[in-house]
Amino acid sequence: MSEGQAENWKVEEARSYHEATKHTYVSVRMPGRGLDWANRPYPFKVYLDAKKVALPSEFGSPSSDLPSALSSPRNSGRKVDLRSLAELLFYSAGITRVYRYPFGERYYFRAYPSTGALYQTEVYVVVADVSGLGPGVYHFDPGEFALSLIREGDYRANLSELTGDEEVKGCDLALVLTSIAWRNAWKYGPRSYRHWFWDGGTLFANVLALAGALGLRHEVLMGFVDEGLNLLLGIDGWKEAAIAVVPVWSGGASRARERLPLNEVSLRVLPLSRREVEYEEVLRAYRASRLSDASEVSRWRELASSMGPLRVEVEGERFKMPGPPAGTRLPPLGEVILRRGSTRRFARLPIEGWKLGFVLRTMYSPLRADFLEGAGSTVTSFLIVNAVEGLRPGSYVYDAPRDELVLLKEGNFRRVAEYLCLEQELGGDASATLFLMAPLEKVLASLGNRGYRAAQFEAGVRAGLAYLAAYSVGIGATGLTFYDEDVKAFFEPFSAEMENMLVVALGVPAYRPKPGSVHVGVVRHPTG
Repeated sequence: MSEGQAENWKVEEARSYHEATKHTYVSVRMPGRGLDWANRPYPFKVYLDAKKVALPSEFGSPSSDLPSALSSPRNSGRKVDLRSLAELLFYSAGITRVYRYPFGERYYFRAYPSTGALYQTEVYVVVADVSGLGPGVYHFDPGEFALSLIREGDYRANLSELTGDEEVKGCDLALVLTSIAWRNAWKYGPRSYRHWFWDGGTLFANVLALAGALGLRHEVLMGFVDEGLNLLLGIDGWKEAAIAVVPVWSGGASRARERLPLNEVSLRVLPLSRREVEYEEVLRAYRASRLSDASEVSRWRELASSMGPLRVEVEGERFKMPGPPAGTRLPPLGEVILRRGSTRRFARLPIEGWKLGFVLRTMYSPLRADFLEGAGSTVTSFLIVNAVEGLRPGSYVYDAPRDELVLLKEGNFRRVAEYLCLEQELGGDASATLFLMAPLEKVLASLGNRGYRAAQFEAGVRAGLAYLAAYSVGIGATGLTFYDEDVKAFFEPFSAEMENMLVVALGVPAYRPKPGSVHVGVVRHPTG
């Protein structure tokens, strides 16, 4: 076993990182770092001397509703062109809202939810067979709505070798998601490593829906040779690092022939801030979860496929939420994504039972992911239900394979939900608050430190789908942080082997949210 292989299986690194970054009643009251607003990171990655390719500003809007997009047949046979790529990129990671503050500064909100609206997730496109665009490796700039050319050539064979997936050689293109460490650590410090994967997951939830609406088969790969993939993208693997690969297939693309040589990339990039702070805890957790070569990727995927179901077996009174009433018409996906935004205040009003059922079923749509081949899902949703028609207030767990809610404890837990969500009123005012939990020790035992990435990423995906489902049925959603051990303690004994990954609150907004719109080419970046 190589040094890299040994490192991933020393799971005390992921375990100690998780423990060290837990929120407690005491930790959040310790003297804080404060936010250095003068040193706030620039919200876009900008290549200063790369060749730019403008994406078309006129592109389609996905007309399928969310269930159709998630269940539509794949491999349409219609090759991807530049216009459909623009649609995929905009509705996954484009700018949907522009706010101007009283002091004149503008803030740009994007199509997917991001912790603190910091948007540290970057999107690269490995292009092979896209009409109107030469093969190469590109970076997507949502501000200018353009692609920056990193490398010319068809690198699918390289990507196939790095991911251990032979099918990648026949994809039309692959999206590669990365995280820029400092952009999120500026606010969240050491805990920001969790956010790499939460935010990557919520972005992927949009990609998942968009790919279906466009008739494209897709898969998410979290097993890859880290150093090689970072080299392919021209990034350093620490200040910015790859976190997931998403190949998509139309069924009509050509097939890659051979690997291309890789040289170092030396393109100038606009600095994020005057200075950046590196957090050793984040660096150790990331480095300890790297896969060093193709044989290790192959072994990791084999272990993932043999992980087995991770269901929570609970006895108790069961409830099956009804489906949508007859004649219900859901809005098209493009409209839903433009509506989506994190709800800032809930009205403490009840929601219909079918809407909660719709959200839960959508959250647990099947995912094609290399780390889920054996498990089905690493994430279970525990709930505090405050005001849902057809359900008594109390705590529940969702049995996704049976599509049933199991009552754990009856009672009014609004104050508890608020406290668990770092004493934020949103947690208690919501109609239902969902706690996405994973049996972390079992995941680490199968997948090593990289299992920590996978569990956090899947929680982000499930949360992203919850957002899309909520806005499809006219309610609101928001992601929240939490007191780790207190969440676990509240749901015991059923949560005895679980660790909380993420929280999503659902309810009726206490105001009329304004929908977003399409903003392309709206940012003029500094030039250096």
